[in-house]
Amino acid sequence: MNFLCPFFKENCRGNECVMFRNEECLVVSFLQRVSEGVPAFQESVPPSEAIMEGSGALFRREVAEVPEWISKQTPEELAAEILEFKKKEFPEDEEVRFHTVLNFFWTSKGVERFLLPSEAQIKIERANFLAQRETMKEAEAQKKKRLQEEKEELPSLVSQCVDWARLNGLNRITVADVDTYIMEKNIDILNETKRALYAMANVKLKSRK
Repeated sequence: MNFLCPFFKENCRGNECVMFRNEECLVVSFLQRVSEGVPAFQESVPPSEAIMEGSGALFRREVAEVPEWISKQTPEELAAEILEFKKKEFPEDEEVRFHTVLNFFWTSKGVERFLLPSEAQIKIERANFLAQRETMKEAEAQKKKRLQEEKEELPSLVSQCVDWARLNGLNRITVADVDTYIMEKNIDILNETKRALYAMANVKLKSRK
């Protein structure tokens, strides 16, 4: 006798339905097992699959084979390869996030790193961390160098800003005025230098009253 399918909300189609396997409705079987407290999946799991437990059910995750080049390299060597890739593919690009670099790198290598065994994933995550830490160190060193260079140019920049303020009838400048000045003159400086410019220019404007 036909009965109403709780999944498709229509009469059961039997073996014609995609939810049928081995003469048994998987939906009904699942509901019965849940009501009886039996684990939803009891099929044997192939060696190439890992089992993850969550929400009271067992989920199967296929485990990919670890590429030989990853197995042979240390996290430090992998990190160096990531940095070389970043330098080649994203030269002088300060806007790109490092997470994006990592995604591009591993995808270009054809590596589904979240399908690899835990040991390989740990190696990769350490390589990612080492590469990102080195990138941050390089960025910090470049910023310090740039700050020093801008510091040496600051007195001249302050004088030019004061002259600009006088021409515009300003006895005191705001942060917005500094932004306007920088935009008009097409000047590229760090925020730290801009704050110093704002403070020093106002001191100089005040002293000339």
